[in-house]
Amino acid sequence: MNMRKRVLLSKVVVAMLSVSMVLGMAGCGNSGSASKAAKDYVKLGDYKGLEVDLTVKTVTDEDVEEEIQSQLEQNSSYEEIADRTTVAEGDIVNINTTAKVDDADYEDGTYEDYDYTLGDAEFGEEFDKALVGKNKGDSFDLSVTLPDDYFDEEYAGKTVQFNITVNKIEKEVVPALDDAFVATVSDECKTVAEYRDYVKKDLQESADSDNESSAKEDLMSQAVANADVKGTDDKVYNLYYNQMKNDYTNYAQQWNMEFDDFLSQFMGMDEDGFKDYVLDEVYDIQVAMAIAEKEKLTVSDKEYKDSLSEYAEKYGWDTTDELEQAYSKDYLINNMTRDKVLDFLFENAKVTEVPEEQSEAEEDDFEDVDDVEEDEEEADDEEADEEEADEEEADEEEADEDAE
Repeated sequence: MNMRKRVLLSKVVVAMLSVSMVLGMAGCGNSGSASKAAKDYVKLGDYKGLEVDLTVKTVTDEDVEEEIQSQLEQNSSYEEIADRTTVAEGDIVNINTTAKVDDADYEDGTYEDYDYTLGDAEFGEEFDKALVGKNKGDSFDLSVTLPDDYFDEEYAGKTVQFNITVNKIEKEVVPALDDAFVATVSDECKTVAEYRDYVKKDLQESADSDNESSAKEDLMSQAVANADVKGTDDKVYNLYYNQMKNDYTNYAQQWNMEFDDFLSQFMGMDEDGFKDYVLDEVYDIQVAMAIAEKEKLTVSDKEYKDSLSEYAEKYGWDTTDELEQAYSKDYLINNMTRDKVLDFLFENAKVTEVPEEQSEAEEDDFEDVDDVEEDEEEADDEEADEEEADEEEADEEEADEDAE
């Protein structure tokens, strides 16, 4: 019902899935079993000298200002409007809501001290229109029918009975960009000028890291495609499957969702698709371990400790001990080994730097080609249908002539 919540939820899920990919891809099972499976089932193809495009982004002053404006808005506050009490279009209204569906409490429609922006249609246009003209302190009932394609299939097409209380009318107050604001968001910067430089450097480092990671994953995909993977050990596959299903089931439970619904809504797959997805991850790690074995890429004790600290900081673990309790040492070493393989592939690849603008243009061209091919396929299908209809009509006429 809350569209803002849905957008934020999607971003959170994407972040969680990213962590799972990093910590899950490389080790549901111990390193020994994965290495053994690599020896038994993988025949490596080409993995050195592969070609890859590395997108190069140059952070502009405009990018910096957009990021700073985003930070300002994230740190905005709400201030009550004191000179009127009637809700108008575009207002931010602080409300309490309770909701029921089929006489049962509906948690997704229940909020307290919620800042609701009219015009965003977060709860639908009916909800927005019902608030306009209401006064501070008003309580009223409202029925809203959820769309048939509502993201929670259990409630799609059903009617929600709201009770809404208007607490106050507010306006958003965005802080000014000054040295005082900088002090609230940065321990390193003292002035606005220093903060701008910091933001630019941070954006550039982030873009460079993301683009390099993307290129490395492209190389890993090529190495997997070039390899002959004849299967996997049931033990390795089952460990992957159970661990990944457990992770995603936990994510689903955090949002009061069933595992199957989570797969459908956030991963776009069913159970069979998930099994294939797991198998892809198993093949990936087997090829990575085969490369590591051939190139003698190992993780020393010092590298393990250093990487463990980096993982804990990057993925929000309070201590490395907590991380090791959640993911065993073998599990983590597998991941660190795969990281080494990615670095090796990149160092031994033919890398072509491509400006971001060119990369985006090429993506648009690919999309255009896909659209043309789609149109051609549809045209061919229509032509085939017409030919089939003509043949059927001719057969019917011939049958009529025979009957006569």
